[in-house]
Amino acid sequence: MAKFTSTKSFYGFPCTHRQWRAESHCRFVHGYSRSFHFEFECNELTQEMWVMDFGGLKDVKEWLDHMFDHTFLVSEDDPYKDTFTKLDQEGVIQMRVLPNAGMEGTAQFVYKHVNDMVSKKTNGRVKVIKVEVRENEKNSAIFHT
Repeated sequence: MAKFTSTKSFYGFPCTHRQWRAESHCRFVHGYSRSFHFEFECNELTQEMWVMDFGGLKDVKEWLDHMFDHTFLVSEDDPYKDTFTKLDQEGVIQMRVLPNAGMEGTAQFVYKHVNDMVSKKTNGRVKVIKVEVRENEKNSAIFHT
């Protein structure tokens, strides 16, 4: 069966994270202006002849803003999570907890949430098949089905 795909990108999400398990400088808190690149797939186009109505992704953009705009990403198993929670409660950071705050974990986390949103919005007609999360022009992580 023929399939159609389209892509949409969102740019400019300054946030910080750390890879606490790393034995390199990546264990320190550091930040990037992340971007998110989605690939959508369907078997049938809309009446407008689209895979995905990009104008209908305002809720995705709002969720990305909430999760990644000037936020501090913490892995749920970070041994300093309590310290970061205190900083969040004191208004020093806007903490968001992810299963894995690194790039690969972020790609998987974003895939799950956005795919659920898109599936509901399109009554299952469209699915996300790939998410690329870029931390800068040199580095990214991709999660795909």
